[in-house]
Amino acid sequence: MTARTSHRRSSGAIRRLPSGRWQARYTGPDGAMRTIGTFAAKAEADQALAHEVSTMARGGWRDPRLGEQPLGEWFRGWIATRTDIAESTHALYEQVLATWIDAPIPVATTSGRPRAIHLGIRTLASLTPAVVREWNHAVTTESTRRVTERWERSSKHDTRVNAAIRAWAAASGAPLAPTGRIPGWARDGWAAATDASVPERPMRRNAGQTAATQAYRLLHAGMAQAVADELIATNPCAIKGAGQRDAHDRADRRTVSLEEMWALADGMPERYRASVILAVCSGLRAGELFALQRKHLDLAGGVVRVEQSLARSRQGQSWFSAPKTRAGKRAVVLPKIAVAVLREHMTEFTPPGRDSLVFGTQNGTPLASGSRSTMFAKARSAIGRDDLTWHDQRHSALTLVASTGATLPELMERAGHASPRAALHYQHAVDDSQRRIAAQLDEVLIERPRTA
Repeated sequence: MTARTSHRRSSGAIRRLPSGRWQARYTGPDGAMRTIGTFAAKAEADQALAHEVSTMARGGWRDPRLGEQPLGEWFRGWIATRTDIAESTHALYEQVLATWIDAPIPVATTSGRPRAIHLGIRTLASLTPAVVREWNHAVTTESTRRVTERWERSSKHDTRVNAAIRAWAAASGAPLAPTGRIPGWARDGWAAATDASVPERPMRRNAGQTAATQAYRLLHAGMAQAVADELIATNPCAIKGAGQRDAHDRADRRTVSLEEMWALADGMPERYRASVILAVCSGLRAGELFALQRKHLDLAGGVVRVEQSLARSRQGQSWFSAPKTRAGKRAVVLPKIAVAVLREHMTEFTPPGRDSLVFGTQNGTPLASGSRSTMFAKARSAIGRDDLTWHDQRHSALTLVASTGATLPELMERAGHASPRAALHYQHAVDDSQRRIAAQLDEVLIERPRTA
């Protein structure tokens, strides 16, 4: 049996183990003795110990036990203790965590063998830029696959088929009722004339990008907090542009013309017709608009006060939550046409009482987002704008406000933006400075004669 050989230093010790390998240990700043590891040669152990001593001398030493907590467990605790975000954001973060971070995500391999990457079971300290890149690619691929599958299923849904039959019947001179059962003659006639094919609708260019971007942003923010908490040394999320992948699609949002606004409103159920007009005239977010109560409206002054938003449905919780930021609480002055439409709507559909919802259901409860989406989908299909989303109305409203010459602070106040970054986009959308510069250049170039 080989005798143990020990070489003590003031900062640690190196000893030879019975196996013949060399073990290096050191005393940390907290006074505790820690093992660096074992090495084949004494010189390697010496080098490792010298590195630790040098790191401590520079003040860069970190307790290696930090960051050993599983990532999924740490993220759940971090989200639960966030007091600076709204309830809806809490719910969104929990959903993103459960779907993309603390869940196995399939990874494409050249060998064809199924493999998955699960960040949640890894420790904080074990996350490297290479692991994050692999995970990010897997999330983007899987998210796109899921969105594509949903899109393909929706194209075969009864709602799409019935809409196609009604469009065919109207074109054939025998229009059907907008709701109710499709007659057998219409279904058979449509199938014979079109081979039962539903008109294709283009899939969004950014299919899957939104979910992937949300997942990366959450991971980046959480790991940045872990750095601030000194659990890890650096943030492993270093993929350039990954947090802004959907920025180009946001910049190219669709707009709604005033004629389309009225057509969309007419395509909605009568109870919610005014919601489209108010959305385009006010720029309120959907959650803000459908959380409005009588007490928030001053029709005499033409003012809407935004004080709350619809919360994500959770058992035992209130229907409402506070706006995400302080800037979200604001007063919006409406144009006269919107006031007139609102007054007519509230007379017919809004029950008396300060707390009555302006755009509630017949039972007085908030309209579910799924129901709103279904109604809006029918309205946009009726005017041939399947590309529109409800949020495009807010974009249209703020672009219209920017076209009036509103300043950046005025845009921010009306939109409820906490930072100028988002509001700047609406100014850029109507900024004609480049055309003005080009026109001035033309004048200069025309004045100067061409030389040979």
